[in-house]
Order: sequence, then structure tokens, then C-alpha cells
Amino acid sequence: MGYLACVEKLWDVDVHAASERDVCELVEQCTAQVDATVDRSQLVSSLAVAGAFSDVSMDYVTPRVQVLADKWITDLCSILNLNNLGSCEFNLICTDRVHPYFSEPSTKPQYKLMHSDAQPGLLMGEPKWKKRSQCVGAFMWALSRLDASVMSESVAFVLPVTLALVDDYEYRMQGLRASCLFVRNAEFARRSGTGSVLLSSIRTCLVYRSDAPQPHKLLHTAFTAFVAVADAIQVDVQEWWALCDALVVNYGYVSDKIKELRVVSEQISIVCERLGVCVARYLRAFIGIVTHVLESGICVAELQHVAAEQVTALAKACPQRVCVYVPSVVAALARAWDSADNSSGADKLRDEIHRALASLRETDADAVSRAVRSLQTARPGHFDTW
Repeated sequence: MGYLACVEKLWDVDVHAASERDVCELVEQCTAQVDATVDRSQLVSSLAVAGAFSDVSMDYVTPRVQVLADKWITDLCSILNLNNLGSCEFNLICTDRVHPYFSEPSTKPQYKLMHSDAQPGLLMGEPKWKKRSQCVGAFMWALSRLDASVMSESVAFVLPVTLALVDDYEYRMQGLRASCLFVRNAEFARRSGTGSVLLSSIRTCLVYRSDAPQPHKLLHTAFTAFVAVADAIQVDVQEWWALCDALVVNYGYVSDKIKELRVVSEQISIVCERLGVCVARYLRAFIGIVTHVLESGICVAELQHVAAEQVTALAKACPQRVCVYVPSVVAALARAWDSADNSSGADKLRDEIHRALASLRETDADAVSRAVRSLQTARPGHFDTW
């Protein structure tokens, strides 16, 4: 079996049914048979197949498969004299390995009678690309290696696929990551309006999904993608307020889930950096989130450390209003201080609490002193370092 035949055999494998051993054997065969005499366009097309088995964001790519695929890619790139992909190589990959599967919504319309013989219904079959996961892997690998400076020459291939992935529940994670890769060329994303199109799609993903395989990772990736695109296209304050709305809504769903609660908490400092004093609009809600984390019995020191960091961020962003909440915030910090006695990461948490107290003192030193004195009176010797 020649090199190109071996490549096509690997491309046609049902990756969700094939064993790791079978996939590894095919990848090794392809690597061993790399033929420098093959036409350059065919070598580039085979590079996409290798990339499809190298992208770890795909669930069918195991560490062993990735190592073997990376060796194959190294050999091909050496022959092709490639470091990053230019628009010609990327567009060729999409034309051969991606676009044919995304260009049609399904293989065939499936006609089915529903409810009665007199009421025919048309059910569109599953999209072709969902039956060939390798095309998504090839796209993600190629996009990650596309020279950002030539993104404008490949936008016709990148944007439709990215939007399709973002809108799909099963492949949303890949779509969000593709969005971050797309806006590496921030100027093009901003001037062309494509960044705004992406942001509109991403905005619908800022919702906790308990049915996702890893809900906290999906939520984190959605927030990361929103921030990356919003920064790239330099959105106005209303978009950051939309992100704040999403944080408050998601907190209601994840207040008893440690991993997801950390994801939500970490975003507070991010919006503080972007909004500055305008974060006052959501200050009451954000103070409620951080005090809940600091006081909650379910929270570990690492999560409480994150919450203490958010106190510092809020105090620096909106000192004019944070001072109003000093008593409740200091009380919550004291609760976290107590819980650190017998937990791992206690020293790190206490250092962060000291930094949070220092930032609060810059907003209202007298209020902090009164709150600390009350604690020291109630529990002599316990808060002496405050």
C-alpha cells in the first residue's frame, strides 16, 4: 500500500470505534512511507490528516497517538520546508479536508411521516462533519498553525466553520478555541466586523451547562473566548456589562459547585480591569459572590485565595464604593482566616488576606480598623497580625 492510499485509509477510520492500537499502527505506517516525490499539494493535504491526529482538543487523540502524529508532521514539514502555514496551505487543507463536510447540512434529507400519514415531516440528517470528526481535528490543528497576518486571506474558510462549531453543543469547546485563534489578528477582526459576528455567537455560550462532559472547562473556555474577542475588537462598556450579567446569572447555578464557582469568581478581576469604576453597577452582586466563597464551608483554601484576590481587584477598581462593604468583607476574610488553620495552602491564603486588607485600608482605613478591633476584642490573640 502506497503512501497516499495509507493516508486515505487513516482518514476513513471511524475514530470513535477504532482501537488506539489500530490508529497507532496506521499513523506509523504513514510516517514510514512518507514520499518526498509526491505532489506538494497532496503532501499538504496529508499534513492535514496528520494534524487531525495531533490536536489534543479532540477526544479521540490519545497521548500515544499524538506523539506518533507529531513525528509524522515533523517529517512532512521538513520536506515541505514549512514552519507555520500560509494562506495557500491552509486554504488547500480546508478545501480538501474540511469544506466538503461543512458545505452541506447533511448527507441526505430523511423523510419521515410524523403523527399521521397526512402530516409528512422533513428531518434533516446529522451534519456530515459530525460523522467525520477528523475534519474538525484537521481544522483546529491547521488554524492553530496559520500565520495570523494572513487571516484575511482565509476568512472565508475560517469563519463559517468556527460559527458552526460554536453553535454545536458537542463541539462548542473547539469552536470557542477557534474563536480565540481567529482574533490573533485583532486589527482584521475589528475592522472587518468578523469579530463582532463571533462575539454575538459566543455571548449565547455564557451559560452553565450541567449536561456537558466537563461543565467547568466549557464555562471557563466560553468566558476566555468572550474576553479574547472583546479585547481584540475593543468593545464598549455595554458588552462588559453583558459579561457581568452572565457572571451573576451563572453564580446562581454554581454557588454549591467548587470548580464552577472558581471559574465565575476569577472573572471578577478581569471585568474590574476592563470596567474600572464602572464596575460599581455590579458591586453589590460581586461582593456577595466573594463573601459567599470566603465564608462557605464547602470552599477549599485555593478557592478562598481566588476570592481574596477578587477583593483586592474590586477595592482597586472602585474604592469610592467598596468602603461601604468593609464590615461584611472583613468578617468574611476572618472566616476564611479561621478555616485556613488546618488546610493545605493556608500560608498562601493568609498572605492574600493580608493583601486584601491592605487594599481595603486604602479605601477606608478607619472602617477597616474598627472592624479589625471588633474581631480582636471578640477573639484575643487570633487576629493580632491584622
